[in-house]
Amino acid sequence: MAEKDTAQKTTATLKIIWAVLGLFFILMVISQFYIYFYNPLVIETAMIYNTYDDITFKGVHVRNERLVRYGGTDVVSYIHPDGSKLGRNSVVAQSYRNIEDILIQRRIDELTERIKLLENAQMLTSTDNSQLESYINQITSRHTGLLGHIGAGDYSAVESHKNDYISLQCRKRILMGDEMNYNPQINQINSEIVSLRARMSSQPRSVTIDDAGYFVSVVDGYEGEWNFDKLPSITREEIDSIIKHPMLDVAGDIIGKMIDGYNWRFVGVLDTERTSSLFEGMVVDFRTGGSTQIVKATIIRQIRRSDGTSIYIFECDTLTPEFASRRVSQFSLVLDSYRGIRIPTRAVHLNDENEQGVFVQRGAELVFRKIEVIKIESDYFLVEDTTDKAGYISLYDSVVVRGRDLYEGKIVQ
Repeated sequence: MAEKDTAQKTTATLKIIWAVLGLFFILMVISQFYIYFYNPLVIETAMIYNTYDDITFKGVHVRNERLVRYGGTDVVSYIHPDGSKLGRNSVVAQSYRNIEDILIQRRIDELTERIKLLENAQMLTSTDNSQLESYINQITSRHTGLLGHIGAGDYSAVESHKNDYISLQCRKRILMGDEMNYNPQINQINSEIVSLRARMSSQPRSVTIDDAGYFVSVVDGYEGEWNFDKLPSITREEIDSIIKHPMLDVAGDIIGKMIDGYNWRFVGVLDTERTSSLFEGMVVDFRTGGSTQIVKATIIRQIRRSDGTSIYIFECDTLTPEFASRRVSQFSLVLDSYRGIRIPTRAVHLNDENEQGVFVQRGAELVFRKIEVIKIESDYFLVEDTTDKAGYISLYDSVVVRGRDLYEGKIVQ
């Protein structure tokens, strides 16, 4: 009896296993048919693209700098972004008893700015709505810019775009008659400001500077050592040492530094053979980090070394907060640049005349458009913008990057 029960259980188990395997096989067949027969077109819009041949290296920022000291023991809050130009006896920061006071003051500043925004908006009360369309267009533009900065992670620009966007929305509501004025909101904000000021332990004190220049809140310990006078005798070992240790300990009473003049320099070690086209006095383009911004610099000196490398000294007159606050950056020196339409490699085909081109969707039909290749990379072709040339690709064409059985005149859904 026990053997019979065991045999029945084994048979049931085998049936389940075979049923599962059968179901798996059926699903595999269905998925293969789906993949084979259901292969919709994948379309990309032809857009302008910039690419570069460049040399990437780590370089050291060099500036003429003076330290800014603060003799107090309170907490300091800066009121200018790094790289701001300030005159003699300018206020660079406010000192507070504690961090909470700083946070309260920042909230007060935000609310004060909001009052200005509302007051400016309600000045449009009783005016005609002839500007309404203009404000609506500006709102759309600011909204697009806001989303773009958020997507790019540029949160410093987000704040500016956000305030512009809110200001335009407030003005639009006044023009449309949705709001007569913003007095109730302004009164409420003023009440909050009074309440916040009552919570502060003391009023802030101003911290000033003696000399004019460009203020930077970041210090790294190299301020007194690395300046323009140092550059003629610079060695590769010193450059490598700073790249390895870009920050040194600094005294606790130092709250920033002043940069003399808008010009700054950077130095790096590059392969001499690869930079054979460069020469002193030449103006070159460069980028830093992951930035797409192209900045110009002049090669002021090349120091050749016996190991096949050269120390290059560059001078630049574009002083951004990033340039002002960093000691070491990843530089990309642009040797050549290219501009054209970017086409994925898999989108390129040959026609019956053995000409390279792409299939473009025009309405419900596919047409073949030839291309003039500028540059070929592993995953894309960079081609000329031939928008005004008959039979060739145009900007904003709907390019087929994936599809089955493509041919001229094919009707697609």
